[in-house]
Amino acid sequence: MLKQVRGALKGAVAWFVIVLLILAFALFGVPEVGQFTGNSVVTVGGERFSSQYVQNEFNRAVQIQAIESGGAFSRDEAIQSGLPNEIVQSITTTSALNQFADKIRLSAPRSMMRDYLNANENLKNPVTGKFDRSVLLQILQRYNISVEEFERRIAGELQRAQLIDSLMLQSVAPKTLTEFSLMRESERRKISYLIVTEEMAGKAAEPTPDDLNTYYEANPQTFTAPEYRTIELLVLRNEDFRDGIDVSEEELRRLYENNRARLFEKPELRTIYQITLDSEAEAQAAAAALRQGKTFEAIAIENGRTLDGVTFADARKTDLLDPGVAEAAFAEGLEEGAIIDPVEGLFGWTVVQIASVTPPELVTFEDAREQIENDYLAQDTRRAMLNVIDEIEEVRDTGASLAAAAEAAGLEAKEYGPLDRYSFAPGGAIIDGVPGEALSEAFMLEEDQQSEALQLADQGGYFFVSVKEIRSPALQPLEDVRDDVDARWRKDERAQRLTETVGDIRAEVAAGATLAEAASQFDRTPTTLIIDRRFENEAISADLREEIFAAAPDALVTGEAALGEAQIIAEIDTIAVSITAVPPEQAAFYGQYLGYQLDQELIEAFLNAVRNEYDIKINQAQLDALFAEG
Repeated sequence: MLKQVRGALKGAVAWFVIVLLILAFALFGVPEVGQFTGNSVVTVGGERFSSQYVQNEFNRAVQIQAIESGGAFSRDEAIQSGLPNEIVQSITTTSALNQFADKIRLSAPRSMMRDYLNANENLKNPVTGKFDRSVLLQILQRYNISVEEFERRIAGELQRAQLIDSLMLQSVAPKTLTEFSLMRESERRKISYLIVTEEMAGKAAEPTPDDLNTYYEANPQTFTAPEYRTIELLVLRNEDFRDGIDVSEEELRRLYENNRARLFEKPELRTIYQITLDSEAEAQAAAAALRQGKTFEAIAIENGRTLDGVTFADARKTDLLDPGVAEAAFAEGLEEGAIIDPVEGLFGWTVVQIASVTPPELVTFEDAREQIENDYLAQDTRRAMLNVIDEIEEVRDTGASLAAAAEAAGLEAKEYGPLDRYSFAPGGAIIDGVPGEALSEAFMLEEDQQSEALQLADQGGYFFVSVKEIRSPALQPLEDVRDDVDARWRKDERAQRLTETVGDIRAEVAAGATLAEAASQFDRTPTTLIIDRRFENEAISADLREEIFAAAPDALVTGEAALGEAQIIAEIDTIAVSITAVPPEQAAFYGQYLGYQLDQELIEAFLNAVRNEYDIKINQAQLDALFAEG
C-alpha cells in the first residue's frame, strides 16, 4: 500500500520537484461537491465518492500519463496496469488523512503555501533567484489546472504533509544498528562442500508388489483423483451476432455530421513564444524590441529564461490557461512571426509572438466511413447479444435448464466433462473450449446450479455455465495408478539412499574425520569457496546459503542441491567480518538509508492505523462494471 500512498502524498514532500507536485494534485485531489451525486462506489467514514468522481480521477490520470509518454498510453493499458486500484487506494488514503487532520484541527495557512513556493528551487528564476510566476504558469497550463484549483489542492497537500513530516526523523539510523547491519552485509564465509550424487549412494532397489501396495496404502492423498465436474456451457461472442446487421449510407452520414466537431475536426494549432513581465512598461519595451528585429530568445535570456522555457508548441486555444492571452494569440489573421500587443493577464503583462500556425484539418466522410460503420455495427452487435441474453434469462426464470433456455433462443449449450478445475479429463487429456473464467465459475457452483450471464475476460462476449454433475475426490484403484506408484516409490527410495549416505558422512566427520577424508572413499574432493550473502551456484541454493550463514564455525550444513537430484554437505571453515572494508562515505550513506527505511515503516504503520480508523467501503461490483464498460 505504501507505494500508492507515497504517490498520493509526494507533492508535499520537500525533496520532490514541482512537476511531481502538480502531477500529484492532478492525480490525487481532494473531494469536490460533485462527488456526492450518484451512487457511492467508495465510502470513507462519512465521505462518499460517486462512480463519476472515480471515473474523472482515472481519466485525469490517463490524460497526464498520455502527456508524459507522448500520447502512447491508452485507457485499456491503464486498466491492465492496475491504475483503477491505485486511484481508489489514493482516494481512500487521502480522504482518511483529510478527516484525521480535521479531527485534530490541523490547518495549512496561506503563509505556509507562500513560503513553500518561494523556497522551491524549481520555481526560481535563475537570474533573480526569486519565485518566477511564469514557470508555475507554464506547468499549470501544461496540466490544465486553474490557479484556484492549484491553491486549493496545494493547501490540502501541505495539510496532510504536516502529518507525515511529523513522523519522519530524516536522520541516520542509530550507530549500533548501522554497525550491526554493516557487519551482517560485509560477512564472508569460507566453506568446503561435497555434492552427494546417486552413484555415491549405492545400487537402487527394485520394488516388489508388496512394496508398491504398502506405498500406495501409506499415501492415499497422492493417488486420490481430484474433483471432476460435468458442465453445460453457452458462450456468446460479439462476432456471432454481426451477421444480418447492416447500416444505411444515410445513417452513416448522419452519425458523421453529429460527431464531426468532436471526432473528425482537428482544431487549429499554433506554436507561440510567450513571456510574462511585471509591468506594462516592461512588456511594451519588449514588444517594441521584437518589432525592431530583436529575437524572442534574446528577450527570454534577458529575463532569466530560455527559448524552450517560453515556447508552447502546437497549442490549441483551450490549452492556454489565461483567457485573455488565448484570445489574443488565436486572433484571426495572425501569421507566422506576428507580434501581439502586450496583454494584461492573470500574472502580469504578457508578450506573445506567433512562431508557426498549423491550419485546422478535417477527416472527410470517405476517410472516416469505415471507422463509423465499425463503431455502429459494434453497438448493434452488442445490443443484439444483450437481447438474446435477456431472452435466455427469461426462459431460465421459469425453471428451465440452460440447455433448454439456449434452445429457445436458437442456440446450443455444449456439454463438457468430466474435467477438473485445470481443464484436465481423467487420464490427463486436456479438454479444450472452456474459457478459464467459465471453468472457475463452474467450480464455485453447486450441482444443478446455473450462473448468471458473465462477461468473458477479453470483454468479447458473455457466457452461461451450469453444473450437471459433481464427482467428489476419490482414491483411484491401484491398477489404474500402478505406474505412478512405481515412479514415486523409486524417487523416494533414491532420496532415502542419498539421505543415509549423507548421514554416514556426517557421522564420520563427527567421529573425527575431515570432510575430505570422508569424501575420499567415494573418490571425491570437497570444493572450497568464499561466499557472501548473495552467492548462488548450481550447488548452493538460496535456502542452503541462508542455513550456512546461520550456522556456527566448523558446523556441517546439509540440504538439497540447487540443480539436479543430489544433496550437499557444507562445512563452515572460517567466518570473516570487516566493517573497515566499507568506505566511510558508504557507511554514512548506509546509515541514512536505514534511517529512511525506519521512517517508511513508521509512516506505513501510521497510515494503516488512520485507514483502519475510518470505515472504508468499496463497491467492487460497481467498480468492476465502471472500468469494464467505461
